[in-house]
Amino acid sequence: MLASFAVFFAGVQQAQAAPACAVLSSGAAPQAEAAVRSACGLIGTPYSWGGGHGATPGPTYGICDASNGAPNDCNVRGLDCSGMVRYAYYLAVGSDVINGTTRTQWPSSRAVARYYRGDGTAPLLPGDLVFYGDTASTIHHVAIYLGQGYIAEAPYSGGRVQVATLYSHGDYYGSIRLYGPGGGGTTPPPSTPGQYWVDTFANAPVYGSPTSTVATGTLYQGTNYVFCKAWGREISSGGSFNHWWLKTDPDVGPGGQWVSAFYLSRWGNDVAKDNNGVTVPDCAGGGAPPATGKYWVDTFANAPVYGSPTSTAATGTLYQGTNYVFCKAWGREISSGGSFNHWWLKTDPDVGPGGQWVSAFYLSRWGNDVAKDNNGVTVPDC
Repeated sequence: MLASFAVFFAGVQQAQAAPACAVLSSGAAPQAEAAVRSACGLIGTPYSWGGGHGATPGPTYGICDASNGAPNDCNVRGLDCSGMVRYAYYLAVGSDVINGTTRTQWPSSRAVARYYRGDGTAPLLPGDLVFYGDTASTIHHVAIYLGQGYIAEAPYSGGRVQVATLYSHGDYYGSIRLYGPGGGGTTPPPSTPGQYWVDTFANAPVYGSPTSTVATGTLYQGTNYVFCKAWGREISSGGSFNHWWLKTDPDVGPGGQWVSAFYLSRWGNDVAKDNNGVTVPDCAGGGAPPATGKYWVDTFANAPVYGSPTSTAATGTLYQGTNYVFCKAWGREISSGGSFNHWWLKTDPDVGPGGQWVSAFYLSRWGNDVAKDNNGVTVPDC
């Protein structure tokens, strides 16, 4: 569910006028206080069912859905409740730390503290996200706590971002805290030893292994934890690529799956570091990058291999994909149309004996008579 709607808001009415929107009590982390100030800067922004859930946080046109009390919201540019808290934190810390809807924000692995209805309001600090619903599966609304029993919220279709009391909705469920008192940097400490926090720039498919091609679920865009890394198949787009895979618990699908480090928003090609710049450790038994003397190349098709750079009798096949080669030698030309290559690369094929030769014509990244690896390094002469 994207946000709350009017039928849920038959709670206790405010007994007195709400205060001006501000940080109303002390003790919160600097990032949390900044998020409160960002939310206060959104006061008066129109509510829009589904608003604020674009690729980048911020107001968007919503969804027209009469069944949820939002018949005209596709014509309203604004924020729903979860879109508002997402945008407030984005403005505060410069990172999309709480993407998703109310029901995915509540169980977020990003939380450094979690409180329930039975804990009362005493533990709450400004910047905490407060959730409403009778159970975790029926959570339907979220707001930012200001302190002294008040919240900033995007309330319902037809409304605008406003200040209200925490109990103006009768089904307060609990709250999460994204930054501990004292700040603690831009990312939380691992909740469990062996977890590393990383930012992903988009929703990413996950797989059962670093070489699998069958997706098993999804890791949502935002701040997520990973455990370790292993070398696997390349994920690429344009000049960006990564062979590292990170073991994680995805938002959709079974735990212990693998996401490509290509989706990390802070780093470059074949880098796998957490948000603090710490290299994610290798997984036990995980694949590793090639040893010295091997060069990784992509071939655009299954390629025949030969016993020498001048032979015409095929001895096996190198499958399409990412493969290693050792060195290069000049030999007979392989060509098609205006494309040609005289370089041959020594490799261990998928079919046939080791130490055979494949034409650099099959390299997918480069042009005529070029023999470079995926990083642009010229393969050395044999």
